[in-house]
Amino acid sequence: MKKKIWIGALIVVAVAAIAILGVYLISKGKNSNQAADPEALDGSEIYCTRISSLMGLDSGTLGMNQRFSGVVEPQKTVKISLESERTTSDVFVEVDDEVKAGDPLFRYDTDDLTMKVEQGKLELEKLENSIITQQQQLEELIEQSEDAYGDTLLQYTIQIQEAEVNIKQTEYDRDVKKMEIEKNQKAIDDAIVTSPINGIIRSINETPVDNGYGEVDNSFITIIANGDFRIKGLINEQNVYQISVDTPVTVHSRVDSNITWPGSITEIDTSNPESGNNNNYFGGGGSDAMLQTSRYPFYVQLDQYEELMIGQHVYIEIGGETFAPAHTEGVWLWDGYFFYEDDDPTQPYVWKEKNGKIIKQKVTLGEMDPETGEYQVTEGLTQEDAIAWPDEMVTEGAAAVIMD
Repeated sequence: MKKKIWIGALIVVAVAAIAILGVYLISKGKNSNQAADPEALDGSEIYCTRISSLMGLDSGTLGMNQRFSGVVEPQKTVKISLESERTTSDVFVEVDDEVKAGDPLFRYDTDDLTMKVEQGKLELEKLENSIITQQQQLEELIEQSEDAYGDTLLQYTIQIQEAEVNIKQTEYDRDVKKMEIEKNQKAIDDAIVTSPINGIIRSINETPVDNGYGEVDNSFITIIANGDFRIKGLINEQNVYQISVDTPVTVHSRVDSNITWPGSITEIDTSNPESGNNNNYFGGGGSDAMLQTSRYPFYVQLDQYEELMIGQHVYIEIGGETFAPAHTEGVWLWDGYFFYEDDDPTQPYVWKEKNGKIIKQKVTLGEMDPETGEYQVTEGLTQEDAIAWPDEMVTEGAAAVIMD
Protein backbone atom coordinates (compact mmCIF):
# COMPACT_ATOMS: atom_id res chain seq x y z
CA MET A 1 0.00 0.00 0.00
CA LYS A 2 2.85 2.39 0.90
CA LYS A 3 4.52 1.63 -2.42
CA LYS A 4 1.29 2.39 -4.25
CA ILE A 5 0.91 5.72 -2.42
CA TRP A 6 4.51 6.60 -3.26
CA ILE A 7 4.02 5.81 -6.94
CA GLY A 8 0.74 7.73 -6.94
CA ALA A 9 2.37 10.79 -5.45
CA LEU A 10 5.09 10.74 -8.09
CA ILE A 11 2.51 10.46 -10.84
CA VAL A 12 0.76 13.56 -9.45
CA VAL A 13 4.06 15.39 -9.57
CA ALA A 14 4.65 14.27 -13.15
CA VAL A 15 1.15 15.32 -14.16
CA ALA A 16 1.52 18.69 -12.46
CA ALA A 17 4.80 19.36 -14.19
CA ILE A 18 3.74 18.33 -17.67
CA ALA A 19 0.59 20.33 -17.23
CA ILE A 20 2.48 23.46 -17.90
CA LEU A 21 3.06 22.23 -21.47
CA GLY A 22 -0.47 23.26 -22.30
CA VAL A 23 -0.22 26.79 -21.09
CA TYR A 24 2.53 28.70 -22.78
CA LEU A 25 1.09 31.52 -24.87
CA ILE A 26 3.27 33.46 -27.16
CA SER A 27 1.02 36.09 -29.38
CA LYS A 28 -1.57 35.67 -32.37
CA GLY A 29 -1.11 33.38 -35.37
CA LYS A 30 -1.88 30.18 -37.18
CA ASN A 31 -4.26 27.47 -36.21
CA SER A 32 -3.53 23.78 -36.28
CA ASN A 33 -4.92 20.60 -34.81
CA GLN A 34 -1.91 18.60 -35.95
CA ALA A 35 1.28 17.82 -34.06
CA ALA A 36 3.32 20.96 -33.44
CA ASP A 37 5.96 21.80 -36.04
CA PRO A 38 8.30 24.36 -34.38
CA GLU A 39 9.40 25.82 -37.72
CA ALA A 40 5.79 26.41 -38.75
CA LEU A 41 4.67 28.16 -35.55
CA ASP A 42 4.43 31.93 -35.62
CA GLY A 43 4.38 32.51 -31.85
CA SER A 44 0.65 32.82 -31.15
CA GLU A 45 -0.59 29.31 -30.49
CA ILE A 46 -1.69 27.76 -27.22
CA TYR A 47 -0.07 24.39 -26.70
CA CYS A 48 -2.36 21.52 -25.77
CA THR A 49 -1.53 17.98 -24.62
CA ARG A 50 -3.50 14.80 -25.25
CA ILE A 51 -5.13 13.37 -22.16
CA SER A 52 -3.58 9.98 -22.90
CA SER A 53 -0.16 11.63 -22.58
CA LEU A 54 -1.13 13.41 -19.38
CA MET A 55 -2.21 10.09 -17.91
CA GLY A 56 1.12 8.53 -18.89
CA LEU A 57 -0.46 6.07 -21.33
CA ASP A 58 1.51 6.97 -24.47
CA SER A 59 4.83 5.23 -24.91
CA GLY A 60 7.69 7.70 -24.53
CA THR A 61 5.44 10.62 -23.62
CA LEU A 62 6.42 13.38 -21.24
CA GLY A 63 3.88 12.29 -18.67
CA MET A 64 6.07 9.38 -17.60
CA ASN A 65 8.87 11.44 -16.02
CA GLN A 66 9.01 14.26 -13.51
CA ARG A 67 9.20 17.61 -15.28
CA PHE A 68 9.27 21.13 -13.91
CA SER A 69 8.96 24.52 -15.50
CA GLY A 70 12.18 26.54 -15.54
CA VAL A 71 13.58 29.85 -16.70
CA VAL A 72 17.06 30.83 -17.88
CA GLU A 73 18.71 33.37 -15.61
CA PRO A 74 22.26 34.65 -15.08
CA GLN A 75 24.51 33.15 -12.43
CA LYS A 76 24.15 36.36 -10.43
CA THR A 77 21.48 39.05 -10.30
CA VAL A 78 21.83 42.27 -8.30
CA LYS A 79 18.76 44.26 -7.34
CA ILE A 80 19.22 47.86 -6.22
CA SER A 81 16.36 49.48 -4.30
CA LEU A 82 15.83 53.15 -3.56
CA GLU A 83 16.37 54.28 0.00
CA SER A 84 13.19 54.99 1.91
CA GLU A 85 11.58 58.36 1.16
CA ARG A 86 14.26 59.29 -1.39
CA THR A 87 13.75 60.13 -5.05
CA THR A 88 16.09 60.28 -8.03
CA SER A 89 17.10 63.36 -9.96
CA ASP A 90 19.05 61.63 -12.76
CA VAL A 91 19.22 58.10 -14.17
CA PHE A 92 22.38 57.49 -16.20
CA VAL A 93 21.54 54.09 -17.69
CA GLU A 94 18.84 52.44 -19.79
CA VAL A 95 17.58 48.89 -20.09
CA ASP A 96 20.05 46.64 -21.98
CA ASP A 97 23.00 48.98 -21.28
CA GLU A 98 26.22 47.20 -20.39
CA VAL A 99 27.89 48.52 -17.24
CA LYS A 100 31.11 47.90 -15.36
CA ALA A 101 31.64 47.88 -11.62
CA GLY A 102 31.84 51.50 -10.47
CA ASP A 103 29.84 52.97 -13.35
CA PRO A 104 27.22 55.52 -12.18
CA LEU A 105 23.64 54.27 -12.33
CA PHE A 106 21.59 57.14 -10.91
CA ARG A 107 21.74 60.19 -8.65
CA TYR A 108 19.46 60.88 -5.70
CA ASP A 109 17.71 64.24 -5.46
CA THR A 110 19.62 66.13 -2.74
CA ASP A 111 17.79 69.49 -2.67
CA ASP A 112 15.84 68.65 0.50
CA LEU A 113 18.92 67.22 2.19
CA THR A 114 20.95 70.32 1.38
CA MET A 115 18.29 72.49 3.03
CA LYS A 116 18.25 70.18 6.06
CA VAL A 117 22.03 70.44 6.39
CA GLU A 118 21.96 74.24 6.26
CA GLN A 119 19.08 74.37 8.74
CA GLY A 120 20.87 71.88 10.95
CA LYS A 121 24.04 74.00 11.00
CA LEU A 122 22.04 77.03 12.19
CA GLU A 123 20.41 74.96 14.92
CA LEU A 124 23.80 73.55 15.93
CA GLU A 125 25.24 77.06 16.24
CA LYS A 126 22.34 78.05 18.53
CA LEU A 127 22.95 74.99 20.69
CA GLU A 128 26.67 75.75 20.95
CA ASN A 129 25.92 79.36 21.99
CA SER A 130 23.33 78.11 24.47
CA ILE A 131 25.90 75.82 26.09
CA ILE A 132 28.36 78.73 26.46
CA THR A 133 25.67 80.90 28.06
CA GLN A 134 24.56 78.11 30.42
CA GLN A 135 28.15 77.44 31.50
CA GLN A 136 28.64 81.14 32.27
CA GLN A 137 25.43 81.14 34.35
CA LEU A 138 26.62 78.05 36.19
CA GLU A 139 29.95 79.66 37.02
CA GLU A 140 28.12 82.73 38.38
CA LEU A 141 25.88 80.56 40.56
CA ILE A 142 28.86 78.69 41.93
CA GLU A 143 30.66 81.98 42.72
CA GLN A 144 27.57 83.45 44.44
CA SER A 145 27.01 80.32 46.49
CA GLU A 146 30.45 80.63 48.11
CA ASP A 147 29.20 83.48 50.37
CA ALA A 148 25.77 81.94 51.07
CA TYR A 149 24.64 79.88 54.05
CA GLY A 150 21.52 78.27 55.41
CA ASP A 151 18.40 78.34 53.19
CA THR A 152 20.10 80.63 50.72
CA LEU A 153 22.89 78.12 50.19
CA LEU A 154 20.31 75.37 49.70
CA GLN A 155 18.58 77.41 46.98
CA TYR A 156 21.91 78.01 45.22
CA THR A 157 22.69 74.32 45.40
CA ILE A 158 19.38 73.43 43.74
CA GLN A 159 19.90 76.06 41.02
CA ILE A 160 23.43 74.76 40.36
CA GLN A 161 22.17 71.20 39.98
CA GLU A 162 19.42 72.32 37.58
CA ALA A 163 21.95 74.30 35.53
CA GLU A 164 24.26 71.27 35.29
CA VAL A 165 21.36 69.07 34.10
CA ASN A 166 20.35 71.69 31.52
CA ILE A 167 23.90 71.83 30.19
CA LYS A 168 24.03 68.05 29.83
CA GLN A 169 20.71 68.03 28.00
CA THR A 170 21.83 70.78 25.63
CA GLU A 171 25.12 68.95 25.00
CA TYR A 172 23.13 65.81 24.15
CA ASP A 173 20.92 67.80 21.74
CA ARG A 174 24.08 69.23 20.18
CA ASP A 175 25.59 65.77 19.65
CA VAL A 176 22.35 64.46 18.11
CA LYS A 177 22.21 67.43 15.77
CA LYS A 178 25.83 66.81 14.72
CA MET A 179 25.04 63.19 13.84
CA GLU A 180 21.96 64.28 11.91
CA ILE A 181 24.00 66.78 9.90
CA GLU A 182 26.73 64.19 9.24
CA LYS A 183 24.15 61.63 8.09
CA ASN A 184 22.52 64.08 5.70
CA GLN A 185 25.89 65.28 4.43
CA LYS A 186 26.99 61.69 3.77
CA ALA A 187 23.78 61.08 1.83
CA ILE A 188 24.60 64.14 -0.27
CA ASP A 189 28.18 62.99 -0.81
CA ASP A 190 26.95 59.50 -1.79
CA ALA A 191 24.12 60.75 -3.99
CA ILE A 192 25.48 58.94 -7.04
CA VAL A 193 24.90 55.17 -6.86
CA THR A 194 27.28 53.00 -8.86
CA SER A 195 27.10 49.46 -10.20
CA PRO A 196 28.62 46.84 -7.89
CA ILE A 197 29.26 44.36 -10.73
CA ASN A 198 29.97 44.03 -14.43
CA GLY A 199 26.73 43.25 -16.17
CA ILE A 200 23.71 44.34 -18.18
CA ILE A 201 20.79 46.49 -17.02
CA ARG A 202 17.83 44.10 -16.99
CA SER A 203 15.09 46.44 -15.76
CA ILE A 204 14.42 49.92 -14.37
CA ASN A 205 11.19 50.24 -12.37
CA GLU A 206 10.04 53.56 -10.98
CA THR A 207 7.28 51.81 -9.01
CA PRO A 208 7.07 48.35 -7.35
CA VAL A 209 6.20 45.49 -9.71
CA ASP A 210 3.83 42.60 -8.96
CA ASN A 211 5.37 39.39 -10.29
CA GLY A 212 1.95 37.73 -10.75
CA TYR A 213 2.15 35.54 -7.65
CA GLY A 214 1.09 38.16 -5.13
CA GLU A 215 4.74 39.05 -4.49
CA VAL A 216 6.01 42.60 -5.03
CA ASP A 217 9.47 43.45 -6.34
CA ASN A 218 10.60 46.78 -4.87
CA SER A 219 13.90 46.93 -6.71
CA PHE A 220 14.60 50.06 -8.76
CA ILE A 221 17.35 48.70 -11.01
CA THR A 222 18.12 45.04 -11.70
CA ILE A 223 21.54 44.10 -13.10
CA ILE A 224 22.37 40.67 -14.47
CA ALA A 225 26.00 39.65 -14.25
CA ASN A 226 28.06 38.82 -17.30
CA GLY A 227 28.98 35.17 -17.64
CA ASP A 228 27.30 31.78 -17.82
CA PHE A 229 23.62 31.12 -17.31
CA ARG A 230 21.80 28.82 -14.94
CA ILE A 231 18.27 27.43 -14.92
CA LYS A 232 15.91 28.23 -12.08
CA GLY A 233 13.07 25.81 -11.37
CA LEU A 234 10.38 25.62 -8.68
CA ILE A 235 9.36 22.53 -6.75
CA ASN A 236 6.59 22.34 -4.15
CA GLU A 237 6.80 21.23 -0.54
CA GLN A 238 5.25 17.83 -1.27
CA ASN A 239 8.13 16.66 -3.44
CA VAL A 240 11.07 18.92 -2.65
CA TYR A 241 12.87 16.08 -0.89
CA GLN A 242 12.60 13.81 -3.93
CA ILE A 243 15.40 15.71 -5.67
CA SER A 244 18.94 16.30 -4.50
CA VAL A 245 22.09 18.19 -5.44
CA ASP A 246 24.05 16.53 -8.29
CA THR A 247 20.89 14.84 -9.65
CA PRO A 248 21.29 14.70 -13.46
CA VAL A 249 18.65 16.52 -15.48
CA THR A 250 17.80 17.25 -19.09
CA VAL A 251 16.55 20.72 -20.00
CA HIS A 252 14.10 20.82 -22.92
CA SER A 253 13.13 23.68 -25.21
CA ARG A 254 9.46 24.58 -24.91
CA VAL A 255 9.12 25.08 -28.65
CA ASP A 256 11.20 22.24 -30.06
CA SER A 257 11.33 19.12 -27.88
CA ASN A 258 14.29 17.85 -29.93
CA ILE A 259 16.50 20.62 -28.52
CA THR A 260 17.92 19.62 -25.12
CA TRP A 261 20.73 20.60 -22.78
CA PRO A 262 22.25 18.17 -20.23
CA GLY A 263 23.07 19.34 -16.73
CA SER A 264 22.66 18.68 -13.02
CA ILE A 265 21.06 20.24 -9.95
CA THR A 266 23.56 22.43 -8.08
CA GLU A 267 21.38 24.01 -5.38
CA ILE A 268 18.01 23.49 -3.67
CA ASP A 269 17.10 26.62 -1.71
CA THR A 270 14.74 25.41 1.03
CA SER A 271 15.49 28.49 3.15
CA ASN A 272 13.63 30.87 0.81
CA PRO A 273 10.17 29.46 0.02
CA GLU A 274 7.90 31.32 -2.38
CA SER A 275 4.43 30.92 -0.92
CA GLY A 276 1.35 31.08 -3.10
CA ASN A 277 -1.98 29.54 -4.05
CA ASN A 278 -1.90 30.46 -7.71
CA ASN A 279 -4.56 28.61 -9.70
CA ASN A 280 -2.26 28.33 -12.69
CA TYR A 281 0.18 26.06 -10.90
CA PHE A 282 -1.22 24.54 -7.75
CA GLY A 283 -4.96 24.09 -7.97
CA GLY A 284 -8.13 24.39 -9.95
CA GLY A 285 -9.88 27.73 -10.08
CA GLY A 286 -12.54 28.00 -7.40
CA SER A 287 -12.32 24.37 -6.31
CA ASP A 288 -12.47 23.38 -2.67
CA ALA A 289 -9.61 21.04 -3.51
CA MET A 290 -7.31 23.91 -4.50
CA LEU A 291 -3.94 23.24 -2.92
CA GLN A 292 -2.15 25.98 -1.04
CA THR A 293 1.54 25.23 -0.84
CA SER A 294 5.03 26.66 -0.70
CA ARG A 295 7.41 26.49 -3.64
CA TYR A 296 11.17 26.21 -3.33
CA PRO A 297 13.63 27.35 -6.00
CA PHE A 298 16.25 24.95 -7.26
CA TYR A 299 19.03 25.63 -9.73
CA VAL A 300 20.53 23.68 -12.62
CA GLN A 301 24.01 24.09 -14.06
CA LEU A 302 24.26 23.12 -17.74
CA ASP A 303 27.18 21.65 -19.61
CA GLN A 304 26.71 24.20 -22.42
CA TYR A 305 24.37 27.13 -23.13
CA GLU A 306 24.16 27.42 -26.90
CA GLU A 307 20.82 28.75 -28.23
CA LEU A 308 19.68 29.82 -24.75
CA MET A 309 18.71 33.39 -23.84
CA ILE A 310 18.13 35.17 -20.55
CA GLY A 311 14.46 34.89 -19.62
CA GLN A 312 13.80 31.90 -21.90
CA HIS A 313 11.29 29.39 -20.48
CA VAL A 314 12.24 25.72 -20.57
CA TYR A 315 11.32 22.36 -19.03
CA ILE A 316 13.56 20.60 -16.52
CA GLU A 317 13.28 16.81 -16.70
CA ILE A 318 14.60 14.86 -13.74
CA GLY A 319 16.63 11.90 -14.93
CA GLY A 320 16.19 8.34 -13.74
CA GLU A 321 13.28 6.04 -13.07
CA THR A 322 9.91 6.17 -14.83
CA PHE A 323 6.59 5.22 -13.27
CA ALA A 324 3.56 3.24 -14.30
CA PRO A 325 0.32 5.20 -14.83
CA ALA A 326 -2.14 5.14 -11.93
CA HIS A 327 -5.17 4.68 -14.26
CA THR A 328 -5.52 3.18 -17.71
CA GLU A 329 -9.29 3.28 -18.26
CA GLY A 330 -11.43 6.39 -18.68
CA VAL A 331 -10.21 9.93 -18.09
CA TRP A 332 -8.47 10.90 -14.85
CA LEU A 333 -7.08 14.41 -14.40
CA TRP A 334 -5.48 16.42 -11.66
CA ASP A 335 -7.71 19.13 -10.22
CA GLY A 336 -5.35 21.78 -11.60
CA TYR A 337 -6.87 21.40 -15.07
CA PHE A 338 -10.34 22.54 -14.08
CA PHE A 339 -11.93 25.96 -14.01
CA TYR A 340 -15.31 26.51 -12.37
CA GLU A 341 -18.11 28.73 -13.60
CA ASP A 342 -18.67 31.52 -11.06
CA ASP A 343 -16.52 29.57 -8.60
CA ASP A 344 -19.27 26.96 -8.45
CA PRO A 345 -17.65 23.52 -7.87
CA THR A 346 -20.65 21.87 -9.54
CA GLN A 347 -19.85 23.53 -12.91
CA PRO A 348 -16.31 22.51 -13.92
CA TYR A 349 -14.87 23.02 -17.40
CA VAL A 350 -11.56 22.67 -19.21
CA TRP A 351 -9.88 24.42 -22.15
CA LYS A 352 -10.06 21.88 -24.97
CA GLU A 353 -8.64 21.86 -28.49
CA LYS A 354 -11.20 21.42 -31.27
CA ASN A 355 -10.43 21.95 -34.96
CA GLY A 356 -7.35 24.01 -34.14
CA LYS A 357 -9.21 26.31 -31.75
CA ILE A 358 -9.63 26.54 -27.99
CA ILE A 359 -13.16 25.87 -26.74
CA LYS A 360 -14.66 25.80 -23.26
CA GLN A 361 -15.63 22.19 -22.62
CA LYS A 362 -17.96 21.50 -19.70
CA VAL A 363 -17.25 18.24 -17.89
CA THR A 364 -18.83 16.04 -15.26
CA LEU A 365 -16.62 14.84 -12.45
CA GLY A 366 -16.91 11.52 -10.68
CA GLU A 367 -14.89 10.12 -7.81
CA MET A 368 -11.53 11.39 -6.62
CA ASP A 369 -8.61 9.00 -6.17
CA PRO A 370 -7.28 9.86 -2.69
CA GLU A 371 -3.88 8.32 -3.48
CA THR A 372 -3.16 10.44 -6.56
CA GLY A 373 -5.47 13.43 -6.07
CA GLU A 374 -6.89 12.86 -9.58
CA TYR A 375 -10.56 13.25 -10.49
CA GLN A 376 -12.43 10.94 -12.82
CA VAL A 377 -14.08 12.77 -15.72
CA THR A 378 -17.26 10.83 -16.48
CA GLU A 379 -18.60 13.08 -19.26
CA GLY A 380 -17.15 15.62 -21.67
CA LEU A 381 -13.70 14.21 -22.47
CA THR A 382 -11.97 11.16 -23.94
CA GLN A 383 -8.36 10.07 -23.81
CA GLU A 384 -7.90 11.27 -27.42
CA ASP A 385 -8.87 14.85 -26.58
CA ALA A 386 -6.19 17.49 -26.00
CA ILE A 387 -6.49 20.16 -23.34
CA ALA A 388 -4.59 23.27 -22.29
CA TRP A 389 -3.52 24.26 -18.84
CA PRO A 390 -6.16 26.67 -17.45
CA ASP A 391 -4.09 29.81 -17.58
CA GLU A 392 -6.03 33.04 -17.12
CA MET A 393 -4.76 34.26 -20.51
CA VAL A 394 -6.33 31.33 -22.37
CA THR A 395 -9.42 32.53 -24.21
CA GLU A 396 -12.08 30.72 -26.14
CA GLY A 397 -11.41 30.80 -29.90
CA ALA A 398 -7.63 31.16 -29.59
CA ALA A 399 -5.44 29.14 -31.94
CA ALA A 400 -4.35 25.78 -30.52
CA VAL A 401 -1.58 23.30 -31.34
CA ILE A 402 -1.44 19.73 -30.05
CA MET A 403 1.97 18.76 -28.70
CA ASP A 404 2.43 15.14 -29.79
